[in-house]
Amino acid sequence: MKKRNSFEIRKEILALLKNKSMTLSELERKVNTNSRTIKNDCEELEYYKLISLRKQVHPSNGKISHNFALTKNGLEIIKH
Repeated sequence: MKKRNSFEIRKEILALLKNKSMTLSELERKVNTNSRTIKNDCEELEYYKLISLRKQVHPSNGKISHNFALTKNGLEIIKH
């Protein structure tokens, strides 16, 4: 199996976030790569304002969850 490059992984992240916001662990499972790679790629996408990070407190256990969502700029990039 050919190793994917960061560009391909970032494209996959954007495509997944087009449908709904996701946590870091959800992205890790869907993209099928490790958490460090997902975190680094999400940080870069956030830097370019293609995705945003929302911190939320889980209602049942009180833990903070990090949800990534597509921004308007990210949606425009996906359309093209």
